[in-house]
Amino acid sequence: MLKRLLTIVCLVSLVPLAAHAWSLTTWVRTAGGSISVRGGAPQTNLTGSVYRIYSTSQPFEVTVSPNTGYSISQVSYNSVVTSYPTQSSYTVQGPTAQNVQAYFSPQTISVTASADAGGTVTPTSLSNIFYGSKLSTARKFTFTPDMASAYVVSIAGVPAGATVSSSLPAAAGTQVTVTLPVGFTFTANIALTGSFFSPPVAKTPGSINALTGKTVALNGSSSTGSPSSYLWTQTSGPGYPTTKVIADNTSGVQVTFVPTLAGVYTFTLTVTGGSTASTTVTVSDTQPVYDNIVGVAREQCVNCHNAAGVGVTKNVFGNWSSSGHKSKGVICTQCHVDILTGSHPGLLRNGAVSELTFDYSATTSAGSGNFCATCHTPSIVTDFAASKHSVRAGSASCSFCHVQGPHNPKAACIDCHTPDNTYGLTWPPTAFTFHSSFTGNSNICKVCHTTHNPKTLSIKTSCP
Repeated sequence: MLKRLLTIVCLVSLVPLAAHAWSLTTWVRTAGGSISVRGGAPQTNLTGSVYRIYSTSQPFEVTVSPNTGYSISQVSYNSVVTSYPTQSSYTVQGPTAQNVQAYFSPQTISVTASADAGGTVTPTSLSNIFYGSKLSTARKFTFTPDMASAYVVSIAGVPAGATVSSSLPAAAGTQVTVTLPVGFTFTANIALTGSFFSPPVAKTPGSINALTGKTVALNGSSSTGSPSSYLWTQTSGPGYPTTKVIADNTSGVQVTFVPTLAGVYTFTLTVTGGSTASTTVTVSDTQPVYDNIVGVAREQCVNCHNAAGVGVTKNVFGNWSSSGHKSKGVICTQCHVDILTGSHPGLLRNGAVSELTFDYSATTSAGSGNFCATCHTPSIVTDFAASKHSVRAGSASCSFCHVQGPHNPKAACIDCHTPDNTYGLTWPPTAFTFHSSFTGNSNICKVCHTTHNPKTLSIKTSCP
């Protein structure tokens, strides 16, 4: 009787243990990753589904891990599917059955090619390239100099297994090809970058109209390739070769002269490396042209522009007519001329010059730069940037003082530096009461101060 009772007790004690048993099924459905349970050995798609029975009340982790070059594309946890999940670790716990299935996909490989100034590359990218994929046909990237005298200096980012068609730097004008051969395996992003050398190329204004007795500026700043030397030589003109307005091989990005004789002058610019460009200056007698400069502007420019509705709403002609440019004989065609070709409408077409900064757009054939500096000293830009005016002007820059824009850029210090000004400026300046003697004189300030950075004194000995 005692033996039978003990047996019954033992059977009853086993029932709660069996009730806590539950199952977990894990399955890696594709290549590219693994599942591990409780930090155990990774399970891959080669082992198929794994089914386990547990008798525990403690939760534990199931971790889904992609291989290098792959990402988790889908996880099914207890039949709830999540595509490209951000979660990779799942806490599972009985007593009900649990299941985790994982899918992986190869990551996209970025393949790009770029070229710096001086050349181009074709193609610029490859699409639909996945980690681990192999080429069935060779793919080529061709780097081409943009001129016969330019050449490929180097190509960065060439992966192991690729070939380059030429040793670098290559010969002038030679195309260089980077080839990814058949069977090439993509295991990392590829970014090819070609560097080119372009010898300096001389560029000058195509043509200039000028007046006798007025300063003419020959400007080579639009030359490309960062020349280290600029040499100007006159090649024809009134009195040439006995009389020359500049000496042969006059050095400078910009050189000036004052013609005394009317006529057509030609000049050649030679830059580092020997590249040359020519420009023509047509000089007219001062008095006849000055007397009729408004009539000339009307005949050559305004009548046609008004008929076409160009510049009418901004009163371009009206602003120019009352400007210092007009009084000095500077006519439309001296600004609106293409620096590279001399064609019409040229460099400074509508919208090319910012009405705030007087900078001209990089979309022009001459590149980017400051409109004023094409004739006036280029230091106006750096001088203004170093002045207190630039802080107050902010984004308005040049137009803060030159309120009527590039067609009438006149401005005067007394517009702001005067008693009861709207900017709250102290006048006369504190500790400089002698300035009160100059109130109302629009030009006297320039005796002591430089124009675009007035904190710099230009002629100190003239100041009180």
